[in-house]
Amino acid sequence: MNQKVIMFGVDGMIPELLYKFAGEGYLPNLSKILEGGASAELLPYISTWGDVNFVSFMSGQAPGTSWKGQRIAADNRNNLLGYMDRQNKKSALVHFPETVSVEGTRHFQFAPFGEGLFELASPMVYSTHPDQWPERPKTEYLGWPPVAETLAYHEKSNRSVIETENTHFRFAITTHDGHTETIRIEPLDRTSVCLALNDGTTVHISVGQWSEWAEMRLGEETGIGRFKLLAYDPDRMQLDLLQSQINRKLRFSNQKELEAELLEHTGPFISKWTVSVAPDHLYMETGLEEGEYQARWLARAAEWLINTKGYDLFATVFRLIDETHHTCLGEYDPASPFYSPERAERCEQVMRSGYIVLDRAIGEILAHKSDDTLLIVASDHGDVPNAYMCDIYVRLAQTGLCTLDQEGLPVMSRSKAYLKKERGGTEIFINLKGREPEGIVESGDYDKVQTEIFQAISTWYYETPKGVKNVAGITVKKQDASPLGFWGDAAGDVLFAYNQGFVWGYNHNRDAVAPVTAPGANHGPQIPTAATAHSSNYGIALFYGPAARQGARRDRTSPYKMNDMGTTIARVLRLQGCEGLDGRLMHDLLDLIREDNKPSEGRHESNY
Repeated sequence: MNQKVIMFGVDGMIPELLYKFAGEGYLPNLSKILEGGASAELLPYISTWGDVNFVSFMSGQAPGTSWKGQRIAADNRNNLLGYMDRQNKKSALVHFPETVSVEGTRHFQFAPFGEGLFELASPMVYSTHPDQWPERPKTEYLGWPPVAETLAYHEKSNRSVIETENTHFRFAITTHDGHTETIRIEPLDRTSVCLALNDGTTVHISVGQWSEWAEMRLGEETGIGRFKLLAYDPDRMQLDLLQSQINRKLRFSNQKELEAELLEHTGPFISKWTVSVAPDHLYMETGLEEGEYQARWLARAAEWLINTKGYDLFATVFRLIDETHHTCLGEYDPASPFYSPERAERCEQVMRSGYIVLDRAIGEILAHKSDDTLLIVASDHGDVPNAYMCDIYVRLAQTGLCTLDQEGLPVMSRSKAYLKKERGGTEIFINLKGREPEGIVESGDYDKVQTEIFQAISTWYYETPKGVKNVAGITVKKQDASPLGFWGDAAGDVLFAYNQGFVWGYNHNRDAVAPVTAPGANHGPQIPTAATAHSSNYGIALFYGPAARQGARRDRTSPYKMNDMGTTIARVLRLQGCEGLDGRLMHDLLDLIREDNKPSEGRHESNY
């Protein structure tokens, strides 16, 4: 049988919450997979970013081989995609990290998330009363790189004003290239309005309803989007309007003809939703609605590309669940300093809604997948609550390893150590002469400075109400990092991961460590094994279809890693000679028939 694979990646799905919601009966389709298929908890790599781990997942290689940096793709010569291409197998990466490249192959890549070149205008909420969304004072910024963004909380600053003119309204859509288009809103009756687009097109819409998808001319470009009338009070002339992401009609992929066919079959695609899925966000339900639209779109794309267009592997990443964890886990999990029983119930409801959206999309795949297709539902990591903010640059400055400017960033001409934006905030590089653009450390001092960095991180402690805690959960020099999956020129000279509850960022006081000021949860900086009774950093993989052993399960006492997934997919697809893959085969979960009884010469036993 010529087996195929649908890999439905789920950003941030937490094993503990999946088991909980499935056990409570909310997830009938995922429960069917848990009961009738196989599952394994997965240990992510440092840092527990989706980019690092989904790249490892799809390449079948540890980060030391596969990961050069966010949005910096490695070549495909000896990874899963390369072996597939040379053996006439086709993959479709649809809304997958752009750090995985398909350049030089026949693989299809659609809407990779990252730069988003297909987006013409960002999703927005327009209102006659934008003061409904007061600006929250910010005293700290969590995430990497350390800039004034709010990634850790998944907040969106996408509100704009609707102006009133006698009996009608108007608002302006601004594209990424700076073009502004004014849209007129004409009242129709007490519950509906008409949007007059500049090309003469009209869009009729009623309160609580989505419009049809509409093409609109914005400057020299044509985009497609839709609207939802969130609220309308004609007596007070008050109106709230949601505009979805407006995308170019084409420019999503590396294969224009197939792209056009896919969009014709599945309808317009959106890569993100307008309103954060957070308990206190006004119109939060629209985030769930747009998230479900995307999830079902991805499910239909998987069915069509596998069943109709002859693809052997479909891979995607759905990101709604990760957002609900960032916005809710900090008040849901009793291990969080911001936990309260009253808020926990509401936060649980929001997170559960995200899992239900996922479950319905998986149900659509189950209803249409063929008998020769293995469905994998897998996450790259989980999440755990935040407790303490850590500024790595302040720590390096305290220990004499760098000098900071007014923005809290290193002055390279006076700094022996620094971190790279694209490598994440858990790898420290020596500012070495001849290697770094502004290197100041002599090659003869490499070992000395490396030890100074190691000492600065491994002796970093913080006094908490529960006693002294080590800020770093693990610290290792580059030459000792191969057990963590890191090696090669791209890796930092010292690698570390923060202890559980400690998160990267900075605050206005420029503290090296301080309690976080708002509830939240993170995954990237914290040690991969971080876990509470209700959440963890572990990922999970579910298998259903041919080869999956019913009821087989491996937990975290002996977890598989992310590169094991790519190696196992290679075996399911019956690829030959995959010596470049360094993951293990999941023999206890899948019935993988060997082509021969012993490995070929030079082939690692851990592969096949």
